[in-house]
Amino acid sequence: MGLLTTAELSALLAGAGIEVPPGAVSVLVRHAEEMLRWNRSIRLTAITEPEEVAVKHILDSLLLLSFAPFPGRTLDFGSGAGYPGIPLAAALPDARVVLLESSAKKCAFLSHACALLGLRNAGVFLGRLEQRHPLPIGRFENIVTRATLSPPEAARLLVPFLLPGGRLLLMSGPGGSDRPGRQRGEKKIPQGSRHGRRLPFTLPLGMGAREIREIIACP
Repeated sequence: MGLLTTAELSALLAGAGIEVPPGAVSVLVRHAEEMLRWNRSIRLTAITEPEEVAVKHILDSLLLLSFAPFPGRTLDFGSGAGYPGIPLAAALPDARVVLLESSAKKCAFLSHACALLGLRNAGVFLGRLEQRHPLPIGRFENIVTRATLSPPEAARLLVPFLLPGGRLLLMSGPGGSDRPGRQRGEKKIPQGSRHGRRLPFTLPLGMGAREIREIIACP
């Protein structure tokens, strides 16, 4: 298996119209390399081919930049191997990102990766987010999550952890809510919240499509 290069990732992001600060591409490549190294010992991802990692993990995460800026604190719920939180922290050095993960082994990787990459604007928290037993992490201006729960389930769980006017960005594959009987479920969001933008994206190299759905906590 080859390694992802900064030149290849830079070209891929440029082709998708994604701009990141100088040095961010190197950080993202280093993160991917370390993820694949750790993946030999603990299950972090099923995606291991460099080209797929570049598109399905890194570029996919950076699609969130369509919703920039990210004021205040941002929670990456179910961060796993650090996607999308670590790419977001690398691309937006002024953002403050909390990587929440319920697996101790994955948290060990995330803490190691943040230290290795010098991401001072990212922190790691081990735990599960439950409304009955809230974690001592406060509420957030932004919450992002990638295919962790169905949109209605994610909204019910996560919207209460938003500050007034905050937003939840749900990243998923395309069209799931367009199946018969699912559009009604799409509307089941918590009282006091509303739907925002809904942006579809086509991934390069024929690697499928993605969608980001925004739910806003009413002030």
